[in-house]
Amino acid sequence: MAGDFSSFYEENYDDIYRYVYCKIGNRWDTDDIVSEVFTRAYRHFATAPGHRKAWLVTIARNTSIDFFRRQGREIPAAAPENLAFIPEADSWELDPDMACLKSSLSHLRPEQFELVNLRYFCDLPMRDIARVLGITTGAVKMRIYRLLDYIGEKVEQCLEEKKI
Repeated sequence: MAGDFSSFYEENYDDIYRYVYCKIGNRWDTDDIVSEVFTRAYRHFATAPGHRKAWLVTIARNTSIDFFRRQGREIPAAAPENLAFIPEADSWELDPDMACLKSSLSHLRPEQFELVNLRYFCDLPMRDIARVLGITTGAVKMRIYRLLDYIGEKVEQCLEEKKI
């Protein structure tokens, strides 16, 4: 089991770290939470369901919520403005398209940003996002496609404003 878990850990660590960092917003707490996520996962790895990444993301999601509750803080009501969890984000300001994308992401509602986080930063397939969120795969697809249209419109508006 240890060998299986070790490869599972290696395959999923970066995605889980990005997911948690996006929710928490600082590296110190993220390090602690990710450690707790993998400790919990290790304890129950032998009985984990077949869709293990969705299971792991659910653990990460719940552990992040628990963190805010223990701190006596509310879960953030908006997407983070600091997108430093994306390695290239610092250089985005140099590229107008990417700067507009960053701006658009910072205007998303929490449930919208959760979808972006799960799909594009955590790299979950839509069926696994459905498992994590407890909704149908069709609902996930519809929400993501609508969200992509919305983000596209925001990026276009931003680019138009930059031309002026």
